[in-house]
Amino acid sequence: MFDYIIIGAGPGGLGLAYRLKTKDNKIGIIENDKWGGTCPNYGCDPTKMMMAVVEAKSRVEQLKGQGISGELNIDWKGLKSRKLNITDPYEKSTFTGLKNAGIETIYGSAAFNDQGELEVEGKTYQAKTYIIATGSRPRLLDIDGKEFLKTSNDFLALEEFPTQISFLGSGPISLELAQIAKAAGSDVTIISRKKARVAHFDEEMGQEFINYLKAQGIKFIEDISVNKVEKVADGFLLTDGTDFEHKTDLVIAGVGRQPNSDKLNLEKVGVETDAKGIKVNEYLQTSNSKIYAMGDVLSKNQPHLTPVSSFEGAYLGENLVKDEPQKIAYPAIPTIIFGTAKLAEVGHLAGEGIHTKTLDLSSWYTYKRINDPLAKLKVALNEKREIVGASTVSSVADEVINLINILIQQKMILADVEKMIFTYPTVASDLEYFY
Repeated sequence: MFDYIIIGAGPGGLGLAYRLKTKDNKIGIIENDKWGGTCPNYGCDPTKMMMAVVEAKSRVEQLKGQGISGELNIDWKGLKSRKLNITDPYEKSTFTGLKNAGIETIYGSAAFNDQGELEVEGKTYQAKTYIIATGSRPRLLDIDGKEFLKTSNDFLALEEFPTQISFLGSGPISLELAQIAKAAGSDVTIISRKKARVAHFDEEMGQEFINYLKAQGIKFIEDISVNKVEKVADGFLLTDGTDFEHKTDLVIAGVGRQPNSDKLNLEKVGVETDAKGIKVNEYLQTSNSKIYAMGDVLSKNQPHLTPVSSFEGAYLGENLVKDEPQKIAYPAIPTIIFGTAKLAEVGHLAGEGIHTKTLDLSSWYTYKRINDPLAKLKVALNEKREIVGASTVSSVADEVINLINILIQQKMILADVEKMIFTYPTVASDLEYFY
């Protein structure tokens, strides 16, 4: 009998396992794919390792003719090799770390049985408390020829890069991978069911980001619902049942992800779900009092992001052992789409007593120094003159949004920022001018 069994060894589940183990509990953790989960093996880490090279090339090109000359090219095999060398050892080190910590590792697909126990590869396991942290997987469209669709996982594993790549959907996955594909020399097209926009981001800043991608040579085909993928002699033919036809060498489905909750037999243990995942209360407890859930498998309003999963794991690590647990309280959560220009957002940009202003930062010295072609910020302030939200696009938007997140969390006003001295010229030295 385990004290806790965690189903899923991604960043959130791993963090929770280590926290609970420090309380001298008997912990088991189950994984049916790579130890470490999606982020380090298939998601954030591999793509960002590749994107770093793409960003470096872009930085140099922005300064060509200003003391820099010559041509740079992205080598896909070298890009992939860099990714493999950095990220591949993580699975082994994750497994070794669990073993060294005395956490029992169980490999295989888990499902609950009629007795409320877990079955994994023919063996039965029992625990006082179960935590589901199974994450999500790429969602495929249910259309004719769906067997020809590839996912982001397939993209990262490509041996050779095709001449033409098409992405279905204009979500973050498509927008990031499209930039890598374009930099690697492919002709890239993004096909969206509606007008191309960046969901869950400010519309104005999102449009600036899409316009930037178009200027980089990424094609957008809008208001098209592809309903068939057909294998033809020289690639694939995409059609919509009317007069739309599009030929390409490779089709990537970038239409979001779906929760890994459908094969756990949750109905046998009375755990409620909906189309977005597992339903939980303010303690991350499911409708079965012995079962909790966290991370991307949840049906929740918060973004499905690795840092959010880690935050939830840290919360459960403290609250599962408390006599009087506290409700989870999420802080402001920054979100970002990486690229040669990055789109980032935090907080809220609308509400009673909130006003916004949009700043063109391209002439500010911080951005002129690196010759950034696009640098804009929309910032929201409340009646107390505290920053409560921001959306920004630039090559350093990741740094800007994290600093603004601190201003939001600490409820800092201009007078607080003016008491601080920052190195210049940096994005931090610009903060006082955002108020």
